[in-house]
Amino acid sequence: MSASRILPIINVAGCVIVTGLIVTQWVKERHTHEEIKGLRKELASSQEKAEGEQKRADNLQRDVDNLKATIEDMMKSKLEFEAQLAKAAEEHNTETQAVNASNQEQIQLWQKAITDRDEIITKLNSNLSATRARLDAAVAELKKAGAR
Repeated sequence: MSASRILPIINVAGCVIVTGLIVTQWVKERHTHEEIKGLRKELASSQEKAEGEQKRADNLQRDVDNLKATIEDMMKSKLEFEAQLAKAAEEHNTETQAVNASNQEQIQLWQKAITDRDEIITKLNSNLSATRARLDAAVAELKKAGAR
């Protein structure tokens, strides 16, 4: 065969091969384009999840900060309450001691008054006994005088 006949056949075969390569390259590009599209969707989904998780982490951190502030406030309130309680207890003890001292003084006054009253009752009882004895003696004399 001559070169003029072989060259067109080689040219056709080369065109078919080049067309096959182009079609293969185009199919690979379409496949790669679909993979890129899927990966972009996956990336967008991952970014949305990451944003959601970041918001959640921010919310949790804010909650933790609020809890810490609340605990600090509670501790301050507890310390203030304990100080007030100690002061109230001290005042109560002071007042109780004053009342106890006052009560002791009052009890001593009452005991003295009771002792004085008992002495007066004893005197009056003695006087009453003496008067009763005189009255009995006078009644006996009257009876003697009346019997005469």
